[in-house]
Order: sequence, then structure tokens, then C-alpha cells
Amino acid sequence: MTSKKDRPRVDPARVRGRRGVALIVVLWLVIALTLLMYAFLGEMQVEYSIAGSFADEKKAEQLAFSAIAVACATVDNDTQGWHGPNDPWYNSPDQFYEFPFGDGAFSAIHPTYDADGKLRWGLEDEASKINLNYATKEVLMKLPWMTETIADSIIDWRDADSNPGPNGAENGYYQGLNPPYSCKNAPFETLEELLYVRDVTQEVLYGRDLNLNGRIDPREVDSSAQTTDPGLYSLVTVWSSDKNQTLDGKKRINLNIATAAQLQQAGLTQQEIQLLAAHVITDGPFLSVAHLLGNPARGQAAVLTKDRFKALADKFAVVETDPVPGLVNINTAPKQVLMCLPGITEDIALKIIDARSVVGADLSSIGWLTDVVTPAQLQVFANLITCRSYQFRIHAVGRVGAVSWGSSSAAQPSPGRAGVIRRMVAVYDRLAKPAPRLVYWKDMTKLGIPYDPTDPLGPDQVTPQ
Repeated sequence: MTSKKDRPRVDPARVRGRRGVALIVVLWLVIALTLLMYAFLGEMQVEYSIAGSFADEKKAEQLAFSAIAVACATVDNDTQGWHGPNDPWYNSPDQFYEFPFGDGAFSAIHPTYDADGKLRWGLEDEASKINLNYATKEVLMKLPWMTETIADSIIDWRDADSNPGPNGAENGYYQGLNPPYSCKNAPFETLEELLYVRDVTQEVLYGRDLNLNGRIDPREVDSSAQTTDPGLYSLVTVWSSDKNQTLDGKKRINLNIATAAQLQQAGLTQQEIQLLAAHVITDGPFLSVAHLLGNPARGQAAVLTKDRFKALADKFAVVETDPVPGLVNINTAPKQVLMCLPGITEDIALKIIDARSVVGADLSSIGWLTDVVTPAQLQVFANLITCRSYQFRIHAVGRVGAVSWGSSSAAQPSPGRAGVIRRMVAVYDRLAKPAPRLVYWKDMTKLGIPYDPTDPLGPDQVTPQ
């Protein structure tokens, strides 16, 4: 057994040294763990931020889809047989401007290029535009930015043959490009397809309105520019078509092949039927229902008086096609489109716009135009127009969080004002088979928000920034 005096003596200095080393090691471990913890917290904060941004993006996306869904429901619930500027889908700020939903809001903007600079909140009807697949060269040439080359090339692109027009282009031109591609020789399916057509540039398609918000903002004005006209994008379509039916859903009677019994059932008197038959014998088939009004300058007797024409015009047609593609809704077309139609001058276009803007005006058939233009003037463009719309373009915006974005800032958020948006464009076709559906959809978020939700003037007047 070892005695106390035989046990080794412990050096106090050495013990204190070992304890100091242990303390340093522990401190380094604490520092390392602290740094690891901060690194972990930093990564978690990044992950949380990413997750939050992703969640906001998905919320904004669903809000934009909500705007599209509400827009489709609005036109589906519009039971009126004709369509004009007083319809709920045309301009309804209460429904389509910054409608609150959850922690965000959605809007549907209706871009316009009116002189007053105001925006509308709702849908664009495609029948208020020129249809690229059916417009004649005469009509195309009246569009902004149009040239002989572009007009002929549009026709060459959509027709089935390989023979170029006087100033057009077929495979011989497109195969010589780098990279080469073929002329489609089939109808346009989207508006962006125009960019493949000879001489159609981004500027021709979209104009100077870079963010497609319906006006030329200060940052978009080029001092060397010769025009501030909107591009083709806002004035043309590839989707418009109309039912060849009456307001109550019955098949229209073709004036050129109808029997006396059918005409009588439609409301014509025996005298009117006789005048109609004499017209067909003398002047040939009716070119439009407006020829029922006669043309004294050409010695054509009127089959119907102006009042009778107003009452019966919706019941008749001069073609059997159903649906009828490419007709322009005279009730909603902007001035730029109206002036593309044969015989419509700027003065006539302004008179049409003033007449259809009267509250309570009956715009149910083209008969209302007899109060604005002469029978001879109406007959020039009557076969190109309608009073109804069945296809609609929806410019939808969904946003989450506070924003201070203006159209002139290309939707860049201000410091400290977080916000997320999604912007979409869709086309809804009520005549699509087998059922109404979206026939086009595109994400346009890169263009930014097309209006400033913080503008103190509100939805009725948005001023350039």
C-alpha cells in the first residue's frame, strides 16, 4: 500500500496551464458553433426569403388567373344579344380595377390609345379589330405602320399558294434568310406570328408602347420618331367571328335565296317582297343587307324605309356561312379601326363614336347607322360589320404586397416597398368548339405592371409619370 509520502506531487502551475488550454479550446468550440449557427440561420433566412417570394409569386399568378376567370364569367353572364360600350365587360372599374382578394388584388386592363390618356378596366373584344386572316389589302393599307410590302406579305403568308404578290414574299424570300424558314401559307394563329412576316419588326407590331399599357409614356417617346401611333398588336386580331343568327338565336334569312314565304314570315309585306324581287332581277344579288335601303343615285328603289330597316335588319343576311369570320363590331371599334373600313372617313368615324356613346342608344343591329350615314355610305362597308362580339382579349394583372410601380418605370419596385406581380394575356372564345374556352394564353410579366395602383387619381384617370 502506497503511503501519502510516496504519492507523486501535483504541480499547481501545470494544472493551471492545462485548465487554461481547455478553456481556450472550449472558447474556440463556442466560437465555431456560433459561427456555424449564424451560417445556418443565414441559410435559413435565404431559404425563408426564397420560399416567401415563391409563395408570393404563386399568389400573384393565381390572382391573375382569378382576373381571367372573372372576365370569362362576366361575358358568359352577359345575356344581351348585342354588345357595345355600356356592357359590363367593356369598362367596369368596380369589378376590374384593383379588386382586393386575400393579401393582394387583381385587375383587368383594357388598353386604349384615346387622346384623353385614360385607361379602361375590363376586356377587349376581338371584333373591335381588323382580322388579319380576312382583311383585304385595301383595309390592311389603312392600318398604322403599314406598307405595300407588309400588306402583300401578310396576304402571301396566309394564302395557300406559293405565288408572291407584287410586293410580297414567299419561300424564295424566307429561305434566303439566316436562319431560313418557310412561308406558312396558312392562316395566322397568333399575333406574334406577324414577326415572321417580311418587314414586320417589333416596332411595327408593338408600336412605341413598350409596356403595352395603352398609351405612350414619356420614356417611350423618341424625339426622332415620326409617329406615336399604336402598333398592329392593339388593332388587329386572328380570332374574331360572329354568329349568322338573329338576336333571339334563329338562323338569318338569306336575301338572295329566300322564298316569298320565308320573307313574309320574317315580317316583309307583299309590296316589300315584290320590290326585293325586282331588285334582284335588275341589279343582281344583294351585296349587303344595307342594299334594302336602295340607292337613288344608282336608280335603286328602297325595299325598306329607314324605320323598317332598323326593325328588320337583324333578321337578314346575304351569305349562308355560320359563323361569319372577320366582321368588325361597329359598336366598339376604335377610331383607328373604323377608318380602315371602306368609305369611313375620320369625320364619319367620329360621328359613329358620338352616336354610339349616347346612354340608352339601341345598338342591336346596324340599323342605327342610318341616323349617322347615308344608305350609299352604309352599303360600302355594311358587309364587313356586326354589332356583336364573341371573342375577348383579357389583360390580367395579379399582385401581392405594397407597390409603388408606375408604367413609366417598367414595374421596378421602389426600395422598401416589396411587391410581386404576374401579368398575363389570354383570349376567350365563346364560339370555340366543343365549348367556350381560352384559345390563347401568354405570360407578359416581363413587361411590368401596366398601371400605377398608388395613383391618387384612381381608375378613372391615370396620368403619365
